[in-house]
Amino acid sequence: MRGGAAGDFDELAVGLFGWQFERNAAYRNFCLSLGVDSKGVDGWRGIPAVPTDAFKFSGYPLRCFPEERVVRSFLTSGTTKEVRGRHDFEDLRWYEASILGAWRELGLPDFGNPWFLAQSPGDAGHSSLSYMFGVLLGASGAVGERWLMGADGGFKGNWDGGGEGAVALFSTAIGLLRYAERFEAVGLPEGSWIFETGGYKGLADGPGPEEFRGRISGHFGVPEVRIWNEYSMTELSSQFYRRPGERDHCGPGWTRIRVVDPETGEEAGEGEAGYLEIVDLANVGSVMAIRTQDLAIARGASSFTLLGRAPGALPRGCSRGADDLISKR
Repeated sequence: MRGGAAGDFDELAVGLFGWQFERNAAYRNFCLSLGVDSKGVDGWRGIPAVPTDAFKFSGYPLRCFPEERVVRSFLTSGTTKEVRGRHDFEDLRWYEASILGAWRELGLPDFGNPWFLAQSPGDAGHSSLSYMFGVLLGASGAVGERWLMGADGGFKGNWDGGGEGAVALFSTAIGLLRYAERFEAVGLPEGSWIFETGGYKGLADGPGPEEFRGRISGHFGVPEVRIWNEYSMTELSSQFYRRPGERDHCGPGWTRIRVVDPETGEEAGEGEAGYLEIVDLANVGSVMAIRTQDLAIARGASSFTLLGRAPGALPRGCSRGADDLISKR
């Protein structure tokens, strides 16, 4: 999967927009309400982005195929009283290709000995994160039980660190924090690294980024320079990664980002903050352009500095979902 040069990306994006406009009734109505139709867009910047909350409207599904062709649905995190967003898939090959393709393109570390402080895809069938972890496990060739959380969302117990050899430990940020609170420190082998995602905002005792990395580094014996962060969401098919010690999240070549001024709705100026919008060519069967509830500063075609949630937005993502489960155990 390739995004190519700017002109190539525009051509692919406009073509996919026309296809989604034609087949996705809810998205088509949204675009028309903004005065945009498929013939009036000549580049990716002109493609309307739907807010993530639009995935919560069950009566207006954001998909380009009939319900009987849904093979997997991922749900956003939330409490039992909240309406959860739903991202339906007719074909998971683009999603899987995006996961592994971005890993290669962005040069993430080796994951040949992975362990997952998370539920397995079989135990969390509606979790896009668990599915992603399952894809990575399959690509690693690793054998044996690798899941450190059970079907009930609780930890299976103290972990011995995976034996000999460098380890890749995957988890939500909150999962790592809660595990460190409950169990004795474990020193992972030299060369190990940690993948964390989801954030930890919304916790009464939530640490700042530096404190978080210090806690996790100390508990698992992994230098802070070997802790990677991922940004993504259920409504997307692609992921963005921040290297240790860097400020920006970078996505693969089949993504683009724009930052929109909250007051004018126009793209923010260079270095200015606004709502983060993401265009993801891997979102073939739903909507390729998504407006998040996160604030950011654009740093390039597919890179941004994340500033946090917009005021009044609910805490987001799989890390919150992990805390809902763990805190009940």
